[in-house]
Amino acid sequence: MAERRSALASLFLAGLLLAGCGDSLSPPRPERAAIAEAAREIAATPPPRIVARPPQQDLALLRRVAERTAAAAQPFCEAELGRACRFSVDLARANVPNAYASGQDRITFTTALMSVIRNEDELAAIMAHEMAHHIARHIPESTWRVEAGARVGAWLGNAVATAIGYDPGLTQLGAEAGAHVASLTFSKAQEREADYLGAWITARAGYDLERAGSIWATLTQLSGDKVTSMTDTHPAGPERLAQWRRVAAEIARDPESGPRRA
Repeated sequence: MAERRSALASLFLAGLLLAGCGDSLSPPRPERAAIAEAAREIAATPPPRIVARPPQQDLALLRRVAERTAAAAQPFCEAELGRACRFSVDLARANVPNAYASGQDRITFTTALMSVIRNEDELAAIMAHEMAHHIARHIPESTWRVEAGARVGAWLGNAVATAIGYDPGLTQLGAEAGAHVASLTFSKAQEREADYLGAWITARAGYDLERAGSIWATLTQLSGDKVTSMTDTHPAGPERLAQWRRVAAEIARDPESGPRRA
């Protein structure tokens, strides 16, 4: 057990070192007081009201917001990717509220998520967030980092096994733990970056950032995640709402400047 704890401690350190590889953008980090205020606001928000719409109506809403948001995202696509983005938006039947980016410029919303979105501003915030994942190359970046974490973990596990003279599964444990630590660490960093760039895209598309940001309160109530922990894949809702408000203030001060670079 001592050897296993030693290996896991080494993996944790490796994860922290990997986390030092910064993202291309520099999202502002909200202060604790702002996060606490956002948490109180979320707690006082009425529970989300479920609105069941026909799939055709959801699709029409998605495509209308996607067209407007994609137009605002194109300058960022050219700047970050050197090409135009050709976003495609799909609707999937599911009982879990979710939206995700995959493949080549593809974005999927679930029917459960659509049922709690109250207006086009909130929908634009999620749409722009997923577009930002594509623009910031988060999908291939995540794959590379998880693979790197697995390699580092396997190396550390094997080193411990060599030191003690036998391998009670430490190499495999190290690979799995390394991949897990890397995915968790970079997932939160990527989500913060996507929220940051997504806010700029939402603003450039002409949506109201205050109304749009209320979606983080809704999603927090649904998930119950109010404090960001090491094992979370996303920052908790109060942190996301507080960051969104800070970015909105940044945009209001100089709407032409664009996101800050790391």
